Formats: sequence, C-alpha cells, structure tokens
Amino acid sequence: MPLVDWPLQQLEQYKPELTAENDFAAFWEKAKRQSSAAPLRATIEQVDYPLKTVSLYNISYEGADGTPIRGWYMVPEGSSTPMPALIRYHGYSGHSGLPHSALPWTNMGIAVLAIDIRGQGGLSPDYARYPAGGMAGWMTLGLTDPEQYYYRQVYIDCLRAIDFIAERQEIDKDRIIVHGNSQGGGLTLAVAGLDERPKLALPLYPYLCHFRRSVEHHSTGPYVEIKNWFRRYDPDHQHEETVYRTLSYFDAMNFAPQVKAKTLMAITLQDTTCPPSTCFAAYNHLTVEKEASIYPDYGHEALGFHELAMMKFVDKHL
Repeated sequence: MPLVDWPLQQLEQYKPELTAENDFAAFWEKAKRQSSAAPLRATIEQVDYPLKTVSLYNISYEGADGTPIRGWYMVPEGSSTPMPALIRYHGYSGHSGLPHSALPWTNMGIAVLAIDIRGQGGLSPDYARYPAGGMAGWMTLGLTDPEQYYYRQVYIDCLRAIDFIAERQEIDKDRIIVHGNSQGGGLTLAVAGLDERPKLALPLYPYLCHFRRSVEHHSTGPYVEIKNWFRRYDPDHQHEETVYRTLSYFDAMNFAPQVKAKTLMAITLQDTTCPPSTCFAAYNHLTVEKEASIYPDYGHEALGFHELAMMKFVDKHL
C-alpha cells in the first residue's frame, strides 16, 4: 500500500517547533475566566429508554455566550459509590451519536456524556457573531481574529462539559475521561491541555493539529475550507501569516505540552484527512505517560476494534 505521508520511523521522530504565540497562555486564561463568570444553567431530563441497566437523559447547558449546548447523558444503574465519567466529542459536521453506542462504557460502570458541537450536525445552535463571511463549513468563521474565531467558543463549550459533569453528585470528579475521533480527537487534546480535571485522554486521529502542514498536505476533508478561503478572499496570500497566527491559538499541537492526562492516541497511516505527521506532531509533544496505537492499513474511518484497546487502557489506569 503506498504511503500517504512519511515512513513510520520518520513519523515517530517528527517533533516540529510549536507555533504558540507569546500570549497563548494569557489568551486562554482570559477565555476561561470569562467562562467561569457565565452561569452554566444546566438542565437534565430523563428519557424513556428500553434498557434496564442504564438511565438516559437529555441535557443542556449554556456556552459562555449563552448558546445552549445540547447532548445526552447515560448513567449505569446500581452503583452505590461515585462513578467515573467519559465525555465524548464528535467529529466534524457530526452529532452526539446514538446512546446505545455508549453501552461498552456503561457496562464498565462509567457514565457517558456526549455533546453536540455548536452549529454542526446536532441540536446545538450557534449564537456567536462573526465579523465577516466564510466558506461553507466552520473552519473559516472569524479566521483573521483569534478572539472571534469559531473554535474559541467551541473549546470553551467543551470545557463547560467538564463543569456539567463535575456538578453531578453521582460522579467521581477525580476520574474523568475525555475522548473523541477526528475533530473530537483535537478537542480532546485541547480540553486536556486547558484543564487538569481529565485524568485520561483518548483521541483518535486528531484533527486541528499542526494546521499549516495539515492544510498543505491533506487531500480529503474540511481543511480544504481554508484553502478555498484563500482562493476566494486572499489569492496572493497577503494575509497568510494573520490566518496562521489565528489558528495557532487553536492548534492541538500547542496544547500537547500542557496535557496532564495519561493519553492513548490512535493514528492511522493511510489518513488523507488528518495526515499522520500532524497527529505525530501533537503526540510527540506530549510529556505525560502515553501510548500510540498505530494502524498501518487504515485511514480516516471507524476503528471498532480500537474500542477494546481504549477499554483496556481505562481499566488499567483509572
């Protein structure tokens, strides 16, 4: 099978220079302070569900800008002590998924929260306002200003999912897991870099990593929105450095050194959406206890078998 990126030995050594600006930490501390000052206004409503081993709830909480973030929350029945929780972030343009997909985790005695990322394929709207138009999708909304870029609110929404979980009496706040694939994998790394509460992180072929190389080397997927933005608004790339400066504040590679959670990352070597080198760029900057599951023959696709690897990792470390 032909390589879509460098040979594995080269990928394992790839550790590009971080692109974080000098005010990277201050930027996110300000965003977190603004989030802490905004009420969560969480709601939870039980759903009639045919399985007898779990309780299912529709949930909602507000983003820092008042956008209602919706999702579902599944709790295993019968636990008399506070239980661990897994927070799941979905892939680009997707949604929180079907609740029964969480049963392997609830069967392990772990509660699961899955949220719909604002404005994408689920039930969460997006109340944010952007200073100009963009290409179809979300990658270019507010692209020239990190304070107004789409993912600023998204990352805070994902942090507030931890706030939601931490308020639940049935949850052990010292045993929180964050997890997601593709976009959800990038969000997993960003959240684990911004917040010390997650103890384990389970990203799969994370998106939102090493933006410049991703835009230059992908051949499928939504990074093309950034290329198309240049084609439409800046064909001679006069504003290229402004764009990549904005993106640097949201690059999961730049969050990796701050991650405190033990991490298991899945990387697929035939991935043309999230090139393997961009995933290794983030992985190789992790300083925590970490493992990489490498799948040479898989691309940007479902990895059902990797679920067992994640379950074993959680069972070992949580």
